[in-house]
Amino acid sequence: MRYLKLIFLLFGIALLWWVLQQADLAEIWQQISAISGIGIFAVFVIYSLYFGADVVSWQVTMNNVDMTLKWAMRLFIVRMIGEAYNNITPMASMGGEPIKAWLLKSNYDIPLRDSGASLILAKTASMFSLVVFAGVGVIVVLQHGQFTQMHRLMVILGFSWIVFNVLVFFLMQHLKLSTFAASSLGRTRLGKRLGRLISGMHGLDEQFAQFYSQRRATLALSMFYAMGNWILGVAELYVILTLIGHPVTWFEAWLIEAVVQMIRTAAFFIPAGVGAQEGALMLTCGIITGSPNVGISAALVRRFRELVWIAASLLLTSLYPVDVRLAEQASSSSRD
Repeated sequence: MRYLKLIFLLFGIALLWWVLQQADLAEIWQQISAISGIGIFAVFVIYSLYFGADVVSWQVTMNNVDMTLKWAMRLFIVRMIGEAYNNITPMASMGGEPIKAWLLKSNYDIPLRDSGASLILAKTASMFSLVVFAGVGVIVVLQHGQFTQMHRLMVILGFSWIVFNVLVFFLMQHLKLSTFAASSLGRTRLGKRLGRLISGMHGLDEQFAQFYSQRRATLALSMFYAMGNWILGVAELYVILTLIGHPVTWFEAWLIEAVVQMIRTAAFFIPAGVGAQEGALMLTCGIITGSPNVGISAALVRRFRELVWIAASLLLTSLYPVDVRLAEQASSSSRD
């Protein structure tokens, strides 16, 4: 796994290098340097709200957590730490999930089974809302005169891939496929050694069934906040493009962000989407504004914001020490 991570990271770096080779670095520096300190502060404020919307989307799915500001701040910090690991590990944005569950267990005594279920449910709500969000982006692409038939076909294929993955992820919960796999595994010699894990898989499926049958309003509310997350991403991009001197319309910013999210989802194996995000912004902004450099400038501003946020998140581990191996072992055992 260590070598696989390195290979994926090197692939992303090579893709980023290729993107930068297409750029006029002098023009990009001129665009970025035009952003004032207040402008950078505004970007971080919008991203904090973006991040907070995801936190509340997760918070509403948790049985053992009150809908209070105190708990929201706790989950905000836990999510910061977990998402930092998600960004630096090629695990389909799931590398930090065991760490979130372990932090909630070790600091707030929330059972691993409950936190694990809530993380999966929140991820499901996020993916459902992404389908809606990306769907609007596809409609804008199809109506935008500057996109060729080839561009439109690529966007439709990317959207279809997201829909397929969301359906598989949901059906695994709805059809209790993890219980089926656990039951089949339980009859083997290996299954006997993994008794605790198998028991935990059965318990998770029971929680999913109860949630989808009795708490549909909660799922809708979680999706509502998750949609707010994506829309705030549009707002951040809209502000960044305005700050670098190349404003676009709100729906064009929505289109660009939708394409970026589709490409990042497809390139989940690359840590932090290095290269993939830059390439997506270069392509879409180049089509809309006529200058690929605009997209690269926006990507670099976002990358700066992301690096600062990850660094701040990792510093928080001094308050909540993280033992990655222990977190993974504790999460996989699903013990209360």
